Amino acid sequence: MEPTYQPIPKRFDAQELLRLLHQQPLALPFKLAFVSEKHPPESLRRAVREVCCQRHGDSCWSETCQKVWYASLQKAHDSASPQVHLCQECYLGFVIPLFDGKDFAGFLLGGGLQETSSCQHLTTASSKKNQTLSCKDTELPATATFDETVEIAQGLSRQLSCLLGSQAGSIGLERVTKNLETARRLAREIARCASVEDAVGMTAETLAVLFEASRVLIRLQWPGQSGCTRTALGFAPGQVDLIEAALPEIHKGAGTETGCLPAELVSRILPQELQSPVCIAPLVESGQSFGFALLFDADLPVRDQLLCDLILDRLTAHLQQLDSSEKHRRERDLSTRLVGMVSTLSLVDTQDALFENLLEMAAVLCDAESGSLMLLDEAAAALSIVASRGMSAPVAQGVAIPVGKGIAGRVLQAGEALLVNDIEKDERVAAKNRPRFKTKSFLCLPLKSGEQFVGVLNLADKADRTSFTVADMQQLNALIDHAAQMIDRTAALERAGHLEKLSITDPLTGLYNRRLLESRLEEEISRSQRQDQKFSVIMADLDHFKIYNDVLGHLSGDKALKKVAELMRSTAREMDVVTRYGGEEFCLVLPGAGKQESLFVAERLRRAIEAASFPGENHLPQGRLTISLGISAFPEDGNLPDMLLHAADLALYRAKHNGRNRLVLYQSDLSQTLAPSNAG
Repeated sequence: MEPTYQPIPKRFDAQELLRLLHQQPLALPFKLAFVSEKHPPESLRRAVREVCCQRHGDSCWSETCQKVWYASLQKAHDSASPQVHLCQECYLGFVIPLFDGKDFAGFLLGGGLQETSSCQHLTTASSKKNQTLSCKDTELPATATFDETVEIAQGLSRQLSCLLGSQAGSIGLERVTKNLETARRLAREIARCASVEDAVGMTAETLAVLFEASRVLIRLQWPGQSGCTRTALGFAPGQVDLIEAALPEIHKGAGTETGCLPAELVSRILPQELQSPVCIAPLVESGQSFGFALLFDADLPVRDQLLCDLILDRLTAHLQQLDSSEKHRRERDLSTRLVGMVSTLSLVDTQDALFENLLEMAAVLCDAESGSLMLLDEAAAALSIVASRGMSAPVAQGVAIPVGKGIAGRVLQAGEALLVNDIEKDERVAAKNRPRFKTKSFLCLPLKSGEQFVGVLNLADKADRTSFTVADMQQLNALIDHAAQMIDRTAALERAGHLEKLSITDPLTGLYNRRLLESRLEEEISRSQRQDQKFSVIMADLDHFKIYNDVLGHLSGDKALKKVAELMRSTAREMDVVTRYGGEEFCLVLPGAGKQESLFVAERLRRAIEAASFPGENHLPQGRLTISLGISAFPEDGNLPDMLLHAADLALYRAKHNGRNRLVLYQSDLSQTLAPSNAG
């Protein structure tokens, strides 16, 4: 037979129902509480404590007490009618089943009154035990008979639909209007928030107040990014970590719309202190999830769920605006940084400096602590490290990875970037992480020049120990697109520089040649004229060097010339220009030095050659290899390159004529002597 019941209005608000009932002039002061059909046992225990007398403290929820209440709940549900019981402590209680339409919605609990005859018995017994106990000391609760309680429960059950249908309408409308006004003000305030933290914090506080939630947690998780809890109200230290650990189960139990988590799930995944009705409200926009909010001790009716969704929709929209603004700001900053980086790279004229700068800039862009730049050696068909970060130089120099082998070799061969979050779990790699790396995430990008892949850029160990992202890879792509062009450019510059150096350098000794000497003399004359300074020219020629070549051979002669060139470089001043003039003849330009100052340089050079040991020099007339030197100075001996060189050459001839292994300063009377010859 169909049970008879009084249905309450659809989508009723349990909290509103209790507020309304407390305003009614009930015949007796019963305490009331509501228990939803979805509430776990812990919520029933709290509800019973709210309506029962607390004279015995925790003992009120004894095993016997539980059996009494559970029996009443079961009978009320099965019969669809109110049930009244008397517990072992002689307290009255009633249970009224509530139906939302024809669907069971929960129970209205009442209690807190003692049965009349039991109260009289306890009063008499108390008087006999303690004659000094006053009425004020006992403060016995209000009483009722069992029959009176039955009448009250039945009458209250009949009146529920009428009460909610008349007064609840106006009360509910007033409450909804008030909450909507609060939500409207919140939307305005959220729109003014300049940071995610402010917007989320303000929303969490509003949800806690509007829906009387004991705890609120909001977790954000943008598509493609790792999630994080941005605010948590009312939680003790460590409780948020417990919820984070239960997130997979929470996601499984949550639907796509706002609603309560199943009681079984809450009792299974959350610790005792967090086991209460939990409402989960997703943050959704255009079908994409951006996170969720958890409201504890909040069993939201449909209209409050809609209001909660409205508030969270506004939050999500503003967070998207903030995220979009942040992305634009990062793009502007990135563009500015890239322009600066590319400008810096464009000023680098050596490949070694370019490689070091490129790796450093890539690491800064992605906040990486480790990395390497590898270039392809086409002859060896292998990659070698040309710049490294977080790796010792000997280790870096010894690395050679064949094309197609290892991670870098495969990336070069495939020509595709590789982003890995966990090297040990990624099926594309599935390799044991090396001890020198602090994290398991890395980036590996190929470098392309024209149509050819020429190298690989590797980055590892983000400073905050998180994984690299697609955004990191996109930033690097923007940089290395320019870097490949820079590598070609510096290679061309180095080739051009090498060719230019060859054109002004003596291939045997490594000293500058006669071509460079002529241009430097012109520059020095111009500078000295502007600054009213002096400079000197030294012509030097090895003594009897033709004999040395004839006796020991040209190979030994070449070795001797190299050694003399090194002695000249080490003996001359840092600013002096040392050149090989031709054969065994050398020329030095001494900026800022007059004849007297140049004497010290020339004498130091003569002694260095004289003291040095050369193989087979004992075959020479003087028994050792020596040098003769002639010195001229600007401007007294000439103001043109040819004049200065001619004057120094005349002084050198006089040194040869006077016995060799000596130096001579040019004097004007030397012009009257014979022209210099190859005296040797």
